[in-house]
Parts: sequence; C-alpha cells; structure tokens
Amino acid sequence: MKFTSSVVSLSLVCAGSLVEAADMLNMQHLNRAPIHGHRSDLSARSTVGSSFSSGIKKGLSFNDASLTHHFTSSEVSWAYNWGQTYSGSLPANVMYIPMLWSDSSASTSSWHTNAQAAINKGAKYLLGFNEPDLNAQANMTPKQAASAWMTYMQPFAGKAKLVGPAITNGAAPMGEAWLDEFISLCTKCTIDVYAMHIYDAATNEAYYKQYISSFASKYKKPVWVTEFGATGSASQVNTFLGSMVSYLDGLEGFGAYAWFMDEAGNLVNSDGTLTSLGKTYAA
Repeated sequence: MKFTSSVVSLSLVCAGSLVEAADMLNMQHLNRAPIHGHRSDLSARSTVGSSFSSGIKKGLSFNDASLTHHFTSSEVSWAYNWGQTYSGSLPANVMYIPMLWSDSSASTSSWHTNAQAAINKGAKYLLGFNEPDLNAQANMTPKQAASAWMTYMQPFAGKAKLVGPAITNGAAPMGEAWLDEFISLCTKCTIDVYAMHIYDAATNEAYYKQYISSFASKYKKPVWVTEFGATGSASQVNTFLGSMVSYLDGLEGFGAYAWFMDEAGNLVNSDGTLTSLGKTYAA
C-alpha cells in the first residue's frame, strides 16, 4: 500500500514498467488485524537483530534516488523502490535491494537478469511480492504466490537471503491468514525473512508495537517492516515516528524497517532537504 503519512493523497510508485497508485481512503475497507493472544518475549536492546553488518535497521523506500542523498550510511543501510533497477545513485554503502513485485510478465520477464545483477553489485537480499493479499496491489492467491515463488525466487536461495511476500495488516482473509496459507502451500520454499506492512493512526502506537512484536514471535524468523505509515496531525506523526524508530531499533529478532516514504512533502522538502519528519527519521 502506498500513501503519505499525514495527508490524503495519491502517490505514484514506479516499479520498472509497473505504476502503483493508492489512496489513503482505500485503507478504510482494510480492517485492522487483531493482536495475537500471546505477547512476544522479544527484548529491547539497541540495534539488536539488524539484518545488516552496519547494525543499522533503517531503510528508505523511494521513487527518486536523488532524494536519498540527504541520508547517509550512518543513518540508513538499505533502500528499495518496489522495482528491480533504479536510475541515478544511492548514498555510499547503502544497499539497493530489488523486488519481484508480482507474478505478472512485466515483473517476471526481467527478474532473473536484474536480480543477479543486483547480487553481483552487493545485494544480500531479494524482496518477494508486494502486498499479494490486497486486490489493488500484487493481488495473488496464496497458491499462485507459492507457485511463482518456486519458479522465480527459489533459484536464488543461497545466493541471497529471500524476503517473503510483504503482506498487509488487514484482517482475514488478508494479512496473516493469507501468509499462513502461503506457508502451508510453499513447503519447499526458502524464506529467510518475513515481511509485513502496517498502517493505522499515529495515536495507536501501542497497536503497532504489539502487532509487530507478536508477528515476529509467531513466525520465528527475522521480520522486516518494509512499509509503515500513520495518519494524524504533523505533530502526532512526528512523535509517533520518533518513538517507533527507537522501538524498532531495539527490538530483538527484528531485522529492518522502512517508513513510507522518501518523497517530497514527506521525509524531504521539494528542494531535497530533510523535513522535520525526515530529521526525526534520520536521528
């Protein structure tokens, strides 16, 4: 799901030949998933469990690579653009991670070449499908996704860590219900990391923390939140983001995260300088 954090707007995300657009209002039908009955026993320590040698879990989701240069490798360690390649450059020592967005021919036809090229350039991870449980995004059944995983992702097992389909925090049959069925069908799939997206109100911080820690506890593998955002006033969102960055950096068993997103009016101004929210994210 793609939307800005504090205003209702339309964000176009170019992923190779794919263009995604999503409106914040669309989230109204995406009922929030319940919290699991058990709480995680994950403890909090600074940068515990990072998937990157730098120890930095923080990443950037972007359309325009030039806007990433107001962050440094001491602040972020990885970046992605929902695609397989990008134009321009990223900050030094920031890892680009390609994504197989869906099983459409637009995604799969170039995947092997682009994924291998990214690995050759230093990518240690490959991202799976983008919100396959959501009709407006990759829109794949668990069976469809399991088949596509074995065809397109599994050949890279051992060459890079494979990050599973990034599901929403929607209620069944979306979210975890979708992922559970996918896992049951994909018994021969290598999935090194589980991925999720989460959106709600900035005032509902406790929900985010409970949901993420419980998700990590349930699936017993490193977890990445490759998109998260929140609705609310600018002040509320800023406070929320600062608190979540601190929480996620210290959550054991949690590998990486990326705020939605590094774009003008969100983390950066139109001239590329950091907004107040961007400064909070970079801190």
